[in-house]
Amino acid sequence: MNKEIEGIWYEEQVVKSYQIGPNYTLKPTAISELFQEAAGNHSNAKKFGLRELMKVGKAWVLGTYKYEVFHWPKWTDQLSIETWVYDVQKFSSQRNFKILDEEGKLMIHGSSNWFGLDLKKRRPTSINEFEDCVHAREDLTTVGPPKRLKGVEKVDFSSEREASYSDLDPVNHVNNIRYFEWMLDSLPVEITQKKTLKAVEINYVAEVILGEKVKIVHEVLEEEDTKIISAVMKENKPACIIHSVWK
Repeated sequence: MNKEIEGIWYEEQVVKSYQIGPNYTLKPTAISELFQEAAGNHSNAKKFGLRELMKVGKAWVLGTYKYEVFHWPKWTDQLSIETWVYDVQKFSSQRNFKILDEEGKLMIHGSSNWFGLDLKKRRPTSINEFEDCVHAREDLTTVGPPKRLKGVEKVDFSSEREASYSDLDPVNHVNNIRYFEWMLDSLPVEITQKKTLKAVEINYVAEVILGEKVKIVHEVLEEEDTKIISAVMKENKPACIIHSVWK
């Protein structure tokens, strides 16, 4: 049963067949889907969700996002998702989350920053009018706030995409999860099939709309683990920067 207790939203989910990939484990993008679905349910229940913002010509857009994986969920696993608003600023709000197994063991935790968007001007806008709806929990942290990421300096490999209808969300631009999917799809199988994703951090810099062409570029840094710096480039400028760590 979904519920909020002292500012924390609790939600139960089961890993479904369409959310898994090789080895029956949850897809990396499905983590984003689970978290954002719970975040949307929480904000809608407390009357500061997308529906309420769109009534006044605004919307939530994801600015930065990160998570760390300790144990990968598998098909049919029972998951408990906890999410809460950490703080609310004039133009943005930080939201944290945890995913636990049915015994309460921490599997994944993460953090995100969301911004108010003026749908007409397509620019950041104040969200102060919704502050009273939020029970912020500044005493609860997870991985710490996402930070500004550096872009690709040396391109090791790349691919190209064109934004299509199925990529769009209710704000009529490419959904934030699609950038992550594009990045994963363009990685070599030596990474996606032979290594395990440990952590990811994403900066969303600019929107991509229907019909626009982008180039996905990657730089591989071989350290103790494999770190990949990726960017979705639009007109030679980053629309999205992604740092991922693989073991």
